[in-house]
Amino acid sequence: MSIYSYDNEIVAEQLTPPVLRNDKLLSWLYVLTSNVQNLWSLIFEDYKTGCSYPAWDLVAIYNVGDRVIYEDRSIYECVKTSLGFYPYDTEYWEKVNDLFIGVDERVKYTSQKLIYELALNTFFQTSGIYITTNIVNTNNNFVIGGSSETSSIMPLNSINQIYYMGYSPYYTTDEFDYTINFPIATFSALGTATEAELIIRSFADKYNLMGMQYNIVTF
Repeated sequence: MSIYSYDNEIVAEQLTPPVLRNDKLLSWLYVLTSNVQNLWSLIFEDYKTGCSYPAWDLVAIYNVGDRVIYEDRSIYECVKTSLGFYPYDTEYWEKVNDLFIGVDERVKYTSQKLIYELALNTFFQTSGIYITTNIVNTNNNFVIGGSSETSSIMPLNSINQIYYMGYSPYYTTDEFDYTINFPIATFSALGTATEAELIIRSFADKYNLMGMQYNIVTF
């Protein structure tokens, strides 16, 4: 058992004099201390280890205290009986955690291919996302090294070299190091093509190695 484990009912009973530990008084104390238990749960269970609440449903009835995962992957708690009210409606819902994936798992995510794929599939709650490595053609890229021996050739006289640095397309830099392949159904559920790509990149960029270029392709 962790030193951070907490049970409000155990604590309430232990702090109550034995002579007063009757069912009625303890039940009252449990209610008074339940909010502390709720806050503990949000931090040491939902935030730390993660959670698996159901996805929000437009036609479902939610009672106070019910929690759901919304489209932004955040956790929302119902604060007023709700039917058909979206989680961003603050009269009925309160955001209690920004992400349903626990920090214990997120700290293990890296740019390593298999782990990267796991992170993407976990975040978007699917199993079809995969990454393919591309062969990047660097023959047309201009490289400046620490010396002339490690730099690309810069001709003194050439019909293609009017200036010291030639214009595109002589030096291409628009090739991608890898491709994130995304199921079309999952991609479309994120919104328009532009919105979906921004959402995917907002997560993928957290683990993409600096300097690596990638594109997103649906299938």
